[in-house]
Amino acid sequence: MRGSWRAVVAVVAAGSAAGLTASLAASSSAGTTTVIKAVERDSVKINRYLATGYRFAPGTITVKSGSMLTFEYASKQTDPHTLTIAPASQLPKTVPQIIACPVCRLALGHVKSPTAPPGPTNPIVAFYLHAGKPSNGAAGLSESGDSVAIEPAPGHTSISIRVTAPPGTTLHFFCAVHPWMQGKIKVT
Repeated sequence: MRGSWRAVVAVVAAGSAAGLTASLAASSSAGTTTVIKAVERDSVKINRYLATGYRFAPGTITVKSGSMLTFEYASKQTDPHTLTIAPASQLPKTVPQIIACPVCRLALGHVKSPTAPPGPTNPIVAFYLHAGKPSNGAAGLSESGDSVAIEPAPGHTSISIRVTAPPGTTLHFFCAVHPWMQGKIKVT
């Protein structure tokens, strides 16, 4: 977004929160790559609301353990995004929880300065995290703190990682920059 996401969250809280979530289903088999896109579909109704429609599409996927997942932009955007694994019980569900977002700390290792929001003055320096620590991506997605990041800079608009969680696992994920963006990876 062009300004602070907290300001937009406050505007959305004052108006309509419609359009913030969407769930679609997709499936994958071993040897194939499943794609999750960061979608932006903002809307405004003057004197009513500004709704930011950042979301994951699809919001729920089913993949085989060991298969690849690609995270990419659905269209040209200006904000970075993360796909960060977190316990379902810690994901924010209300506007105050989104603004405070203590679980967002899981993705602090992505940026140069963990005390500032990502952006031109605080670039992403680690595109893969394993359990919250910078990684080369080899560990895959299997536990809380595993995370990948994309940004609208050339060469960084998509990222791929292996889903290494065992069959029967459900991984809950969110964007640490826009915490209302949330989804699930069902591992078979």
